[in-house]
Amino acid sequence: MKAIYIIIGVAIAVVSCTGRQGEAEKTVANFMEANLNDSKQMKITDFSRLDSTTKVKDSTVVAIRNAAEQGGRYRRGISYAPASKRGMLYIVRVNYRLNNDEHSDTYYLNETLDEVVAVKNN
Repeated sequence: MKAIYIIIGVAIAVVSCTGRQGEAEKTVANFMEANLNDSKQMKITDFSRLDSTTKVKDSTVVAIRNAAEQGGRYRRGISYAPASKRGMLYIVRVNYRLNNDEHSDTYYLNETLDEVVAVKNN
């Protein structure tokens, strides 16, 4: 009987993690389609596992946004979500091909995983 509870607990944990991961991936893919300069040539190849941080300060978010704008892959004047008042951000890295070149960017998402706070070109 105890084994059944353990199996159910593990199954619930896996499903809840997969759901949040999927939400983050959908948000990132939509953002890329809307904001890459040449999104029609973009092909996502892989996502990292979703993680979180409280270590990214507001000044760092501004610097990351500015660097992405200067990088040339994303359009200028992107409207980002505000950073969380609690300082919690979720992080996911995406690997993709753009015009036959391999790229990797790190996305910082809000706590509900429905908006991008910043994107960093790796």
